Amino acid sequence: MTRRVLFLLCLAGCSPQLKPETLVDALRVLAITAEPPEVAPGQSAALNVLQLDPSRPGGKTTVIWVGCEPDPFGLGRSACNDTSALLQPTSFTTFPEGVRILGIGNKANYASASTLFAPIGADDPNRFNGVVGPVLAVVIAEEIDPTSTNEELRDLFHRIETQEVQSVFALSRITVSEKPSKNQNPHLTGLVVDGTPLPQNGTLTAEPGASLTLHVTAGDAETYPVKLPEGEEQRTEQLVGAWYSSAGRFSLERFDLAGEEDTVFTAPGAADIPEDPVPSRRQGTLWLVLRDGRGGQSFSTVPFFVCDDSLPEPKPASVMSPTSEGELVRVRGANMASVVDVTVNGVALPRGAYSPVADAFLGEVPAGLAPGRYKLGFVTKKCTTLESELELVVP
Repeated sequence: MTRRVLFLLCLAGCSPQLKPETLVDALRVLAITAEPPEVAPGQSAALNVLQLDPSRPGGKTTVIWVGCEPDPFGLGRSACNDTSALLQPTSFTTFPEGVRILGIGNKANYASASTLFAPIGADDPNRFNGVVGPVLAVVIAEEIDPTSTNEELRDLFHRIETQEVQSVFALSRITVSEKPSKNQNPHLTGLVVDGTPLPQNGTLTAEPGASLTLHVTAGDAETYPVKLPEGEEQRTEQLVGAWYSSAGRFSLERFDLAGEEDTVFTAPGAADIPEDPVPSRRQGTLWLVLRDGRGGQSFSTVPFFVCDDSLPEPKPASVMSPTSEGELVRVRGANMASVVDVTVNGVALPRGAYSPVADAFLGEVPAGLAPGRYKLGFVTKKCTTLESELELVVP
């Protein structure tokens, strides 16, 4: 075989894999949610942001929320529609009329003026169809005192503009309307991994480099009315999902929940993808963002563990059920550090983990569990599941 042929073969099979867009390894904003995503004039919506920065473990971040008053005429004349001006940090403390800081922190609230639609007629379709209230989240890789003066904020924003401080800008929207039935956020109802439902609160387990099919189920897509010049029209929203992860990669970055193709997750540790090594603690996270195409969105977090066949098999021997509110479930036995989840009635114990100090697996009783006796199941760090005769007693 000639050197040229060897070189071409290496180009085809030896080149490094490109870093996927779904990999979260730096400061990023994955989602901004509003609850509810559609409000009446003057009604408040609670804002939340999924922002991450794995590049600075333990590092502080601050979110500054900026909101704009919608244009009641729907002509794109909101101050926030000029993003070129909006994304100039030095202008943040001299906002034009209709632009304001909503808060500092991961959460804030947005509300338009209660008189938003006063300039338009009572039968104007914008009142029914709604107009957009833009919201900007500025995520800064630095801790900021919420009581900072305008002078201090100007100095900070200047350092952002000159890239002395890392920052990310994310623009979202809230619909403001007078229609009686308003949009609701989509919500995850289940995740099926290779044909098996993942327990609620559960950890996804995978062998190094394994390919796992992820099937997402969500609440039904909403049908909603739109007023057009020719009359009212019924439309159905399209639910779309997006996967992100701290390690590993996906066959699809975006997917239609009504489509037939599921996403395949390739766990880190695949022999043919050396760029995706098994994490040092074998732990990672998947994030799922659901969007409905008209402003509604939600996000879910799914922890994962890359299994280790060298670990000993756990042997649960006893369970101590809580006798008072707030008390933890305690499961003892041999090799309980090899347990990743304890399940009851199809739900993993919330905040479950092995405690070396207690020499037991500790977790909370799942919310909404009716009084009774429930057998416990176990998911191990060896990618196995165990059934047991141990029972959790819920008084």
